[in-house]
Amino acid sequence: MSHLRRVAAVSLALLNLLATAAAQPRTAPRQRAGQKRVSLVLTNGKVFTADEQDTIAQAVAIDGERIVAVGTNEEIRRDYTGVRTIDLRGRLVTPGFNDAHIHFMNGGLAMMRVDFGGATTLAETKRRVAEKARELPEGSWILGRGWDHTLWGGQWPTRQDLDEVAPRHPVFVTRVDGHVSWANSLALERAGVTRETRDPEGGELLRDAQGVPTGILKETAANLVGRVVPQPSRAEKLRAIELALAEARRYGITSVSDAVSGYDALELYRELLAADRLTVRVAEWLSFETPVETLKRQREEFDAHKVDPLRIRITALKGFVDGTLGSRTAAMLAPFADDPNNSGIPRRPPEELNRMAAERMAAGFQIALHAIGDRANRMALDAFKAAPVMTQQEGLRIEVESISTSGATSVSKREKATEHVLSSEVVSSRHRVEHAQVVAPIDFARFRELGVVASMQPSHAISDKRWAQDRLGEYRVLGAYSWHTFRAHGVRVAFGTDWPVEPISPYLGLFAAVTRQSTDMQPAGGWWPQERISIADAIRCYTAEPAYATFEESDKGQIKPGMLADLVVHTRDLLTIPPKEILNTEAAITIFNGRVVYERTGARR
Repeated sequence: MSHLRRVAAVSLALLNLLATAAAQPRTAPRQRAGQKRVSLVLTNGKVFTADEQDTIAQAVAIDGERIVAVGTNEEIRRDYTGVRTIDLRGRLVTPGFNDAHIHFMNGGLAMMRVDFGGATTLAETKRRVAEKARELPEGSWILGRGWDHTLWGGQWPTRQDLDEVAPRHPVFVTRVDGHVSWANSLALERAGVTRETRDPEGGELLRDAQGVPTGILKETAANLVGRVVPQPSRAEKLRAIELALAEARRYGITSVSDAVSGYDALELYRELLAADRLTVRVAEWLSFETPVETLKRQREEFDAHKVDPLRIRITALKGFVDGTLGSRTAAMLAPFADDPNNSGIPRRPPEELNRMAAERMAAGFQIALHAIGDRANRMALDAFKAAPVMTQQEGLRIEVESISTSGATSVSKREKATEHVLSSEVVSSRHRVEHAQVVAPIDFARFRELGVVASMQPSHAISDKRWAQDRLGEYRVLGAYSWHTFRAHGVRVAFGTDWPVEPISPYLGLFAAVTRQSTDMQPAGGWWPQERISIADAIRCYTAEPAYATFEESDKGQIKPGMLADLVVHTRDLLTIPPKEILNTEAAITIFNGRVVYERTGARR
C-alpha cells in the first residue's frame, strides 16, 4: 500500500471512530471515590444565597427536589458528581422568585381578553374594543382590563364611548387597578342597572346630571354587572393557568401567593400537579367574604386530598378594606388633596371588619387585607389587634353558657369549656396587609408590634407617581410606598407583582425598589429616594420574605442545604450592574423542584 493510501485509510478510520463516538449518548462525569452522585450540579457561578450575611458561593449540588450542598467549586467537585452538570460561566444565581401577591389565573385570563396596556388615549382604548367586536359574534360579551383614564387627562369615560364602537355587544372592562369597571349601555341593560338602582355598600355608581348611570362602577358596584357576566369555562380556566405558568417560568418565578383564583381552581392545580405540569408552588387564598363554615368545609375537603403542602396549600383569606388611589376609592383619614369632598370608600364599617376577622382568625385562618389608604391601613391593624380580644370574650361567653347548662363548677371544667376557642385565638402573628401603600407615621411601628407582614408591590410606586402626590399632598406622600421605612421599623416586607394589575416581571419590581424611578429614569435620583433599598435587600424581599409570609422559611427562599431546589440563573449580575440594566435582565435558566423547567433560547450552558 502506498504511503498516500495508508494516510487515507488511517484518516478514514479516525473519522469513523469520531463519528461513532459522537453518536454515543453522553455519560455523566465519572464518579470518583468518596463522591456522592446527585441529580444536578451547578458550578462556576455567583450564588447569592439570600441570607442576611449576603453570602456568595460558587457552586450548588442538588439531589432530587432539595439542595444538598453549597460551596466553592473545589468543595462541590470534590464531594459530588452530577447526573447533569451546568457550567454557569460566572452568571448570578438566586433563589427562585416568590411572588407574594399575584392574581395567577386572572393574569392568564387577561392574556385571552382585550388588553388595554399601553393605550394612552381614549381613542386607542375604543379602537381595541372595536377590534374585538369584529372578532366576536353579535351579542357575546367583550371583556378586558387595563385601561387607565389618568393617561387621558383624568376624565372618566362613559357608556356612550363604548356604545359607539360596540353597540351590539355587552362590554364590561376593568380599570388597570381592578377596582373600577366600565360598562356600555347593553351591559347595564342586561344587568338591570337603571336610574333607580341604588349604590351598594362599599361601592358607587357614577351618574350624569340627570341621575342616569354613566357606565362607571366603583368597587362593589361592579358586582351589579359582574354577576350577569358568563363565567369562564373549565377549559378556559385551565388554559389561563397554563399561560400563567409559561410566563412564570420565563421570569424565574417558582412560587406564588395566588390572590383568590377561587376554591374551584384548586382542582385544576391538583390536575396539573398530577400530570407533572405544575411548575410553581401555589399558596392559594380563599375569599374573606365566604361564610366561616363554608371556609372550614373547603379546608377539610382540600386536606382530604392529601396534596403535598409544599406544592399546593391554602393559606390566607383575602379581604378588602378599601379601593385604590388611582380611582380615588382608597379610604383616607382626610380628603384627597385634589378632591377635597372625597375621602374614599371603605368596604365595610370597622365593627363589621373586626367581627369578621375575629371569626376567621378563631377558625385558624391567616388574614390578608387589601388596604391602600391610611385610614384603611389603620382599620386593618385595628382589626388584627381587636380580633384576639374579641375571640377571648367569645370564649368567656361559651364558658359561662357551658357552666350554666352543665352545672360545672370546677376550674378544670371551666378551662375545658373554653379550651378550643382560646387555643385557636390566632393562627400566628403573620397576618398581612396587602399593598400598604399609604400609612400614617404612627402606624409603621404598629405593624411590627402586631407582627403584621407588609405585602407590597414596588412597581406601583413608579406607575402611580404621575399623580400620587397630587392625590396625597406634600405631607401624606412621605408615608407612601415606604418599603424602606417599614424595614427600618423591623417589619417583614414581602414583594409581589400584582399581575395583571402590573407586569408579571419581578425585574421591574427590583428596578423600582432600588431606583424609585420610572423606566425612563425619571426623576433624577428617584421619587422620594429615601425609600430606596439595596438590590440585595430587594432580592430577599422577593425570595426569603415571601417564604416567611407563608410559613415556609424553613423550606425555601434561600440557597442552602436542605432547602427546596428552586433557583433562577440571571442573564446579568443584578448585584453589580447599573440599575437601568435591571430592566434588560432576564431569567436564563429556571430550576423548579430540582429540575430545569426553562432555558432561555441562546443561553450559554
